[in-house]
Amino acid sequence: MTDAHDPDVTDPLFRPVATMTTDAGADTDRTDSPERTILLPRISTDPVDDLVERVRPQLARAVDALQVAAALEADGHTDRAAQVEYGYRDVFVLASEVFRRLGPAPAVDDRPVGARPATDRRGDLRTISHGLLYVLPSAAFPAVLAVVGRPGLVLGMILAGTVGWIWSGVAAHAAFRLLGLGRVRSASRVLRLAALTAPLLGAVAGAALLPYGGLPLAAMMVCQLTYQLASTLLMFHRREWWLAVAMLPAVLSGAVFLLDGGATARLWAVGGAVLGVLASFAAGLWANREAARAGEPPSREPLWPPASRLLGVAGYGLCSAVLLFHAQAPYLLGRLDIAAAAVPLILSMGFVEWRTGRFWASGVALSRRARLPRGFVAGIWRTIGREVAACLAVPAVLGLVLVVVLAQVGQLSAAGVVMTTAHVALAGAYYLAFLLVGRGRYGWLCLSVAVVVVLHVGLGALLGVAPLVGQGDDPLADTSLYLGGVLLLQVLFALGLVPVIGQVRHYR
Repeated sequence: MTDAHDPDVTDPLFRPVATMTTDAGADTDRTDSPERTILLPRISTDPVDDLVERVRPQLARAVDALQVAAALEADGHTDRAAQVEYGYRDVFVLASEVFRRLGPAPAVDDRPVGARPATDRRGDLRTISHGLLYVLPSAAFPAVLAVVGRPGLVLGMILAGTVGWIWSGVAAHAAFRLLGLGRVRSASRVLRLAALTAPLLGAVAGAALLPYGGLPLAAMMVCQLTYQLASTLLMFHRREWWLAVAMLPAVLSGAVFLLDGGATARLWAVGGAVLGVLASFAAGLWANREAARAGEPPSREPLWPPASRLLGVAGYGLCSAVLLFHAQAPYLLGRLDIAAAAVPLILSMGFVEWRTGRFWASGVALSRRARLPRGFVAGIWRTIGREVAACLAVPAVLGLVLVVVLAQVGQLSAAGVVMTTAHVALAGAYYLAFLLVGRGRYGWLCLSVAVVVVLHVGLGALLGVAPLVGQGDDPLADTSLYLGGVLLLQVLFALGLVPVIGQVRHYR
């Protein structure tokens, strides 16, 4: 008879190891005296049980065997190890058995990805609005051109834009990494430091170009860099509408100058642009102030990203600027239809950013549905195809509107249509580039862009149609070469995704 406080002998985890009587010296074969069964835990000899207990803390919420397989692969388990150590054909068969032994997963939120609360929809609209915010400074371009003059304006815009692109990209990357570690205060300090140094960088760059445009050009470069970092601050803190309100004087005064064109209107337009930049800069610092006061949890993670990662971000920013500016620079002041071809791309960049963010959520949902690795990989590439098509459709519609407007005012040429098409294709390339950035493939990004730029300029020089190096005057041939380069860039980016985009562990 068992003691009332002993475990149930029917429990398969326990088994009797000895039976003893309560009377010392009595015969152990007696059955008429009280007995107590002593039970010990059964020790499993199955190595899979040990594996299950080892991975249980990490995979307690696993929803299918595919996630378990990804975790086992990430932990170094190979098909050979599955065969030799556990006696299973491969990692996926082993993962299926581990998943079965883990038991039911805790309840998870199985709402469809599209069933999002209103606050998330507002966040989506904020992201989509980024494209419009990127275009706002162009409202002051005609007035600035009238003040600075043609010789140094293009060079100043390109230099300031490139420096601002690199500086804001590095600062945002470091800040988002700190934010992911829960270090809100450190992220805010990084952004504040980057914003405060932006005018200094603009002044240094402007001083280097003083012979080309004097103080007006230097002042324009300071304002350009200041706005780029102010917009980075406000977008990081989700204060996009603050940026729109701050730039309202620049937009309105720029519109007045376009309608009037007089000296007084020009003065007001320049003043409105300066006021808009100062207002956006002050708003960015104010939005950053509250976050800088937040406390921080202790963390053993290094505060700064590896130097190689920061160099990769800076290199990607440089390559992106070169990809856009080297094709546009020869036409910015002389060909309106070619110069304006980038507008549909810029306006749609917020949409591209939004779809990139939604891709990872779609990948997580797909990882829950897929049962085989090849099915998951095929589903990921179908998703990428759909998203690229969507990212091409939006700028295509905007480009069509632009082409119609330019045709109505008599400013459209075949080269303008080709360049607009190239920038529509660039939207798809940037979507793929954002996915590569998410996987840290900066080296492949920079190499791909370098190949395309070299081919465009090199073939143009060989054919005598490369205005960037002063050869020829055939915009249609030059823009056609650029369109071919952009299509090649899409292929190269897609090839760069092949080794990494189908790894399910990235979507857990």
